[in-house]
Amino acid sequence: MKKLLMPLFLILVVGVGCEQQQAITQLEVGRDKLLGAGLTIQSVENLKRAEMEERNKVEPRALLLIGYSVGLSSGDARKFKGLEEEYKKERTRRLAEMDVAQMKIILQVLNERHRVQQDAMQVLIDKGTDAVPLLVESVVKRHYVNLREGDLIDMLHQIGSAALDKVIEAVRASNTPLSVKIDFVRLIGRMGDSRAIADLESIRNTSDGALKIEINAALYKLGKKEYQKEIVLALKDPDVTARRSATKAMAEMNDSPTTEIIDVLNDADAQVRKYGAQALQNSPAKQAVDRLVNLLISDSNEDVKQAASEALHVHVQQGLAKGLANRLINELLSGKVNEPKDRVRVIHLLKKKELIKQIKAAPEDLNLEYNLYEYEKETEQNDTVKGELTRLLLELE
Repeated sequence: MKKLLMPLFLILVVGVGCEQQQAITQLEVGRDKLLGAGLTIQSVENLKRAEMEERNKVEPRALLLIGYSVGLSSGDARKFKGLEEEYKKERTRRLAEMDVAQMKIILQVLNERHRVQQDAMQVLIDKGTDAVPLLVESVVKRHYVNLREGDLIDMLHQIGSAALDKVIEAVRASNTPLSVKIDFVRLIGRMGDSRAIADLESIRNTSDGALKIEINAALYKLGKKEYQKEIVLALKDPDVTARRSATKAMAEMNDSPTTEIIDVLNDADAQVRKYGAQALQNSPAKQAVDRLVNLLISDSNEDVKQAASEALHVHVQQGLAKGLANRLINELLSGKVNEPKDRVRVIHLLKKKELIKQIKAAPEDLNLEYNLYEYEKETEQNDTVKGELTRLLLELE
C-alpha cells in the first residue's frame, strides 16, 4: 500500500507544480516586462498574445497602447525593420478605439508610478476631448492618491481649450472642493482662452475669499487688467488664504507693485513669504535685497529660505546687489547662519561671478578673502560647507 501511495503523492506534487507554472499568464509577463524590466519590444509581443487569450481584454489593450507609445518615444521600434511603422499604425488605431475602461487602467498605471509615466500620460493627452471628463473627475474625487494632482492638471492643460467647458463646469459644481476649484481656476488662466472670461466673471460674483482672488488673477491673465487693483489690495487681507492667492498672483503680473511685495516678506504666514520671494524673481528690485537676505539666514521655513536664495541669485545676475558679498561674508563670520544648508546657500551666492568681482574689488582693510580663509580653517566644522568654501577660495585665487 505504501508503495502505491508514494507514486500517487509524487504525481500530485508534479501536477500542482505544473498548475503553478501555467498560472503565469502572458498578461502578467507582458506587464512585468513593460512596467518593471523596461523590455518594451518583448512586452508588446506578450501583450498581443494576452489580448487573444484573455476574456477581459481591457488591460492588455491599455498596456499595449502604452507599449507602442514607449517603443516609439524611446526609439526602440526604430531598431527593427518595419516595426516603427507598425507601432505608429497600431497606436493610432488603438487610440481611436480606446474606451473609458482602458483609460482607467492607464490612470491606475500612472498611480503606481512606473518608468512609463510620461508615455502613459501622453496617451490620455492624445485622446483629447474624450479623456477630459475622466481626468476632471479624477481631480475632483481624488481617486488616484499616488498620482499628483499637478500631473492631472498638466494633462488637461496640454489637451487645451477642448477641456475648458468641463473645467468651468467643475468650478461651478457645489461638490468640488475649494482647493480643486482654485487649481482649476489657475488652469483656466494658463489656458489663455478668452472664451472663459464671461464664465469667470459670473462665478466671481458668487464667490468670496481666496477663490475670488484666484478668479481675479485668471481674468488678469486673460487680459482684464482692471482686476489688478483688487488683487493688490488682497495682499493685506485678514484671510490668510486670500493673501496666499494674491501673493502667488504677483509672480505672473507684468507690472507687480514692488513695495507691496517687499512688505509681504514680513507676513506671519510662510506660504505668503515664499510666494513673495518667488514674485521678486520676476520683479527684482535693489530695495528687496536686504529683506531677502534676512529671510535666507533667519527664516524658520525651509521653502522660504530656498525661495529667498533663488530670488537673490536673480538680483545678483541683474546687478542689483551692490555690497552683498561683504554682507554675506559678515553674516558667516558672525555665526548667525546656524544651519549648514543655509551656509551652503550663502557660499553658492558668493560663487556668482558678480560677487566674486565684489570680493576682489573690496578695499584691502575689509580683508574679505583672508577672513573667508580663516573662517574655513578655524571655524567651520561641517565637511560639506568646508568643501564649498574651499572651492570658493580656489575661484578667488
